[in-house]
Amino acid sequence: MELGSQPMAENVRLYITLSSYDFNKLREWATVHGKPPATYAAQIISARIESNLEVIEKQKADLCRYEGISVEEFESRLLGSSGESAAE
Repeated sequence: MELGSQPMAENVRLYITLSSYDFNKLREWATVHGKPPATYAAQIISARIESNLEVIEKQKADLCRYEGISVEEFESRLLGSSGESAAE
């Protein structure tokens, strides 16, 4: 898959922090589905992104308009910062 002319990474590791309560509920939910918590969390996040693509695109356009930049410039900035740590 590609975004513009840049190839997309196959997988990206993301470090997140959850409350103990949320982690325990995630662990329970994942166990019910026979998955490790990290795998199940990734599936949940992917599903939410997919279900909100139209909202994300609108928000991206709004942000670009507020910042006075093009969508292409915004995407170029994101691709240029891809070397930053995912934990930042």
